[in-house]
Amino acid sequence: MPKPAPEPEVAPLRENAIVSPLAESPAFLVRLAQLRAFDEFHRNFAGLGVTPAGFSVFALIVANPGIRPGAIAEELRVKPSNVAVLVNGLVSAGLVRREADQAELRASLLHPTAAGSRAWREMDRIQRETDAQFAAGLTPAERSQFVTLLRKLLHR
Repeated sequence: MPKPAPEPEVAPLRENAIVSPLAESPAFLVRLAQLRAFDEFHRNFAGLGVTPAGFSVFALIVANPGIRPGAIAEELRVKPSNVAVLVNGLVSAGLVRREADQAELRASLLHPTAAGSRAWREMDRIQRETDAQFAAGLTPAERSQFVTLLRKLLHR
């Protein structure tokens, strides 16, 4: 009979930690990790005038020139009205421009401006550093597995 798989290693609780009934809740732990990620984002992006939500919208526009706002809302799982507010901010900041969609005249296609492309290079560098800081406690294999597991949870 094969031996049972060993229990996965669990990070020990901090000394004098408060006991929480949610300490083993994946959803709750993801939420706490998100808060930590946002703290690091705000610290590293200070002065660039972009929020995590604005950055995620801008990243999709840079990676997908000509994307429609509705596609962004779908990808990020947010209301189209929220995307509109974020896009308006990016347009006002000179990072994004709208182009009329000839296939659907009421719709617009979004493109980074030249200034937006320059700003993106700096933001992308900072994001990569922020991700590295966030995942510093993981080995490269653990980081890869973590990303794979998160994607699995999101796309089930």
